Amino acid sequence: MKRASHSGRERPERGKRLAAYQNRLRALKERSALREVLEQEMLRELTRLNRAALSEYPMLPAQQKSVVTLLCGRVGHPGYEFVHTHVANFIVLLAHFEKAAIAGDTDRVATLQTQLLNIEAVLLKCVQGIVYAIALITDDFEEIVLRYFGQAALQEYSSLIEKYELNQGFWNAFVEQFIAGRVEEAHREILEGGKYEISKERSFLVIRFLFDDILSKLNPTDQRIEKTRIQNGYVATFEQQEAQQRAKMVQAMLVKGVSGLSQFKQLTAEELLLAARVACVDPVSLEFEIKYTERIAVARALRADPNAAPSSRAEDAQREQVHFQFVLDQLIGLGVGAAIAIGVTGDHLFKALDAFVPDQMKGLLPLKKDFSIPVLEKLLFFMLENHTIHILKECGRDEGSKIQVRTGRARRVAAAVVDLLPGMSKIRKKKLFGNDVTRDGTLLFKPKNASQLQESMTMLSLEPELQKGLRELWTQAVFRVDIMVLINLELVSRTTTNMSAKLAEILTKYGISKAV
Repeated sequence: MKRASHSGRERPERGKRLAAYQNRLRALKERSALREVLEQEMLRELTRLNRAALSEYPMLPAQQKSVVTLLCGRVGHPGYEFVHTHVANFIVLLAHFEKAAIAGDTDRVATLQTQLLNIEAVLLKCVQGIVYAIALITDDFEEIVLRYFGQAALQEYSSLIEKYELNQGFWNAFVEQFIAGRVEEAHREILEGGKYEISKERSFLVIRFLFDDILSKLNPTDQRIEKTRIQNGYVATFEQQEAQQRAKMVQAMLVKGVSGLSQFKQLTAEELLLAARVACVDPVSLEFEIKYTERIAVARALRADPNAAPSSRAEDAQREQVHFQFVLDQLIGLGVGAAIAIGVTGDHLFKALDAFVPDQMKGLLPLKKDFSIPVLEKLLFFMLENHTIHILKECGRDEGSKIQVRTGRARRVAAAVVDLLPGMSKIRKKKLFGNDVTRDGTLLFKPKNASQLQESMTMLSLEPELQKGLRELWTQAVFRVDIMVLINLELVSRTTTNMSAKLAEILTKYGISKAV
């Protein structure tokens, strides 16, 4: 996504910013604007005046609107209470500031100016947290598009980013473009090419589709994809010990900082950790860590030797405490902004997904606010599979319980890899694997789960080294997925006197004209 390190113009100096806030507030009050409108408009003004101070601020108008919309919301996330408490205080202090200036109370003006600028800084960090989170989300989805749909698909993605704000409308369009559209195209090609099997299995007529044929619409690449600065900073909090520790520390500070919110209990520890990881992209997280570590070291030294008092004067110590609190407040603002963007965007995404695969998202709710690449990959394949299932269910919905749609899974591995396992004989291979007739050079594990695999290995008295190799293969194996339409012949027979005609009618609903 196109972004700028600054807006292309200088940030107004603080006196001009405060004057602009006063003018905006005065104009709103003259119109007798509602309190809610006052707060939203002041947040918009704050964002407008300080865009040059925001890192990674989006250049696209639609995404700029996304930032402001997420900042100015009032419901849908506990963090909004934090934002609106601060902006409400800002408005009150701004009124006092104007009165003090008119009265010529210079000391009061100086005090209020400091307070206003501090609140401005905290609110600006809320905006920055939103900007970082949006950047991470859009960058990660762009990587998914490139990785699984190819370079040519990036233009499709860019068009959506340019057209839509990052709300449910965007996610509806994204799912339609990259999931539903491709599944429907693949399904049409499957029917046109006769890429299905019809068989009678016990009391069912089964139409079997291969998920591989749906995945054929993907255009995956194995080329190395360069990550953005935001992605690298976020990934570091998983992979680098120092960054991991910083994220945990930021999470702890964030928990303390928002624990007073009325809806605090709605925020999970995992959600706050994700927000903390985003916050770690910003330099203020490192600044706070340094200051916090120094304070801990001083406290430990005092516990070890109570006489080893700091040499700094009381005034310096007080000044340091004020600055420490200011840095902490900014850090919390940053985390709150990130949490709002992650939480609200996660809600929008899952509502869009649920519309395409009704009643199937419950099991994935724990992943709702995690936009990391592994989670997005899982969501992609889940959606491709379940939207296919949804299409097939809709085809036979009028038949009620006579038709069910099920999936079958088997772990698939390369035959050549199995042959290289130490101690693997033809007899052992035959007991553990079956040929995958849908893809040359591959085998399917016969055991259905890890317990069955262990039972089979024990029964065959396999050597420890071979057992280890098989377990590794089991873990690394990808699934072959069969999607099956099961037509219950017994139930169908109860509703018709012409079985062949009824089955032909049902098959026609699935786009199949083959005689049974």
